[in-house]
Amino acid sequence: MILDAVKIGMRIRKIREEIYHESRQLFAERCGLSENHLGKLETGTLNVSVKALNKICTATGTTTDYILYGNSETKNLTTRKTIDNFLDNSTKKELKMYLKFISTLKSYFEDED
Repeated sequence: MILDAVKIGMRIRKIREEIYHESRQLFAERCGLSENHLGKLETGTLNVSVKALNKICTATGTTTDYILYGNSETKNLTTRKTIDNFLDNSTKKELKMYLKFISTLKSYFEDED
């Protein structure tokens, strides 16, 4: 299957605009990319690198399968955005507590497998 840079860019832009409702600058900061780089990805003038793809997926909870091929749903992104916004508005002390809580839950579910 051939990757289509324009379609990939459209999916990245859709995540930015429809899920995160962020400017290109804010979304680029979220993903650890420059605004210029993100713009080139969104317009399809630059093919997405593995490094950039990983940054976008990690920052948004999106799958590579969705960005590259459009094969998965973005329904979970709304939940991810809600969690991100919640964490963005938390104190350092609260963040440490959340990390402990999530780590405990994760280990509990791993023990069940």
